[in-house]
Amino acid sequence: MNQTIYRDVDNNAIRFSKIKKMEAETPFTGLGIKYVASGTEIYYANNKKYTVREGEYIIGNDFTTTTVQINHKEPVQGLCIDISAQIIAEVAEYNDLNGSELKEFLLSDQLLVNTYKVKNTGLGLALTGINRKIKSGSFTNDLQQSELFYTLAESIIADQRFVFDHFRKMGFKKSLTNAEVFRSILNAKCHIDEHVSENISLDGLSMKSGISKYHFIRLFKSTFGISPYQYQIRRKLEHARIELIKGVPVSDVALTYGYADAPAFSKAFRLAFGQSPGSIQKSNF
Repeated sequence: MNQTIYRDVDNNAIRFSKIKKMEAETPFTGLGIKYVASGTEIYYANNKKYTVREGEYIIGNDFTTTTVQINHKEPVQGLCIDISAQIIAEVAEYNDLNGSELKEFLLSDQLLVNTYKVKNTGLGLALTGINRKIKSGSFTNDLQQSELFYTLAESIIADQRFVFDHFRKMGFKKSLTNAEVFRSILNAKCHIDEHVSENISLDGLSMKSGISKYHFIRLFKSTFGISPYQYQIRRKLEHARIELIKGVPVSDVALTYGYADAPAFSKAFRLAFGQSPGSIQKSNF
């Protein structure tokens, strides 16, 4: 099943699919999003393979040549959303001082085609909401849906501004090789986010990225302004803070995030946030 849920004269569109087997060209129009709600889809975009699993999406534009392969025992369910170039340009220029440059990045061959996890992005939250409404039958074709594409454009521009800004920090001229390097660094950051409670090794990150350890550290720091180790510690402590607010005992939180004991955790926490774990808990009760 491949059903068009919404389409307008400006080429904004939403399609809902449930397919077991498929191999076909799947062009992106304007700025397009392919979201997998269940199962796995394999995309070949600009001659590079992307495996998009449940809870992930891939983005592309008119310059992205794409084919998709689906081969699954159970129907793979997903959404395809096209946002017109006019909406992307309008929202980019309105919301960003560098709107013209950001627009060029999003709507030209400069776009960094990549996969993203819905739980890590603002656009991802919107995609899960749309999918839920379509499945429940509460999605309606009215003025609200026309406004929806501006909301989606705002979300994707907020997410992609991060990519755009940090890609520029690498100081490279645009090329396929440099795009691949940046994609590797961005995916390493996402890997740390996904496994925040684990002690990820530099060996593992550099091997996963295909970059030497020394070069990986330099690129990560120049891109994100912080070393991989410092970023991992910061993310651990940010997650630990959330656990403390929920009332989880300090000793349990310390153990979960890899600290030898509560005093060691408390020292790191105080350095990061300027107050002890205990005071965080008391202030939220």
